Parts: sequence; structure tokens; C-alpha cells
Amino acid sequence: MEALHYIYLRGPSPVGKIAAGLEISLSAASQLVDRLVKKGLVTRSEDGSDRRLTVNTLTNAGSEIVRSMRERRSAWFNSIANVMPGDKRRAFLEGLESFLQVSLADEENLDRACVKCGIQHGSFCVIEQLKDARAGC
Repeated sequence: MEALHYIYLRGPSPVGKIAAGLEISLSAASQLVDRLVKKGLVTRSEDGSDRRLTVNTLTNAGSEIVRSMRERRSAWFNSIANVMPGDKRRAFLEGLESFLQVSLADEENLDRACVKCGIQHGSFCVIEQLKDARAGC
């Protein structure tokens, strides 16, 4: 799921980028992609800029699995958060954002967190806000 999710968020990706993003060995990523190709969830094609490389792209079935997982995860989280009283929910979110700001003080951790969080970036993304603040935006 993490590999599918990585490709979903990052787009067509070579095995090396998948390995780095998931923090696994190149060999493990290659075997993982092989299994995903055999299951019809990922396709391989030549990289347009370098024919020695291949890029891995989600198939429609792979995209649907990721979309479904994201919807279920979001519904689960919302079902819990919606039961919390409003003031507690706000305090939880503020505490979580504060935790992320401190834990992501290291630039390298920002990129690592992007792969793991699984949310499309937008102005609401704490990581994007931290990156913008560091860049002086």
C-alpha cells in the first residue's frame, strides 16, 4: 500500500525514488514493484528522458485501491474527531500541529514526512506552511 500510495502522490516514479521514499533497499523496492506489476496495479514504461530507466505508473485498478483506502482512512478519522467536543478537537489539532512543527525542524524530516502523511498538499498542510515559512513566503 505504501508503494502504491507513494506513486499516487508523486506520479510516475523510478524504482530508485520509490526505494528512497519508502526507506527500503533498491532490491526490496524492485521486488515490490515486480509484485505490483504482476497484480496489475502498476505498469512500467521507459523514461522519456533516459531510456535506461523505467518509470512505474499506477493502473486504473491501482489508483482505485489507493483512492478507496484514502476515503476509508479519512472517514475513520473523521468519525473519531466528530465525536470529540469542538474545543477538544481544536486543542488536539493545535497540539498536533505544534508537535509537527517541533519534530520537523530538521529539513530532511520535512521530505520524509511528506511521503508518510498521505495527504495532497494544500495551503492547510502544516509541512507546506513550514516550507513556505523557511523560504520566506
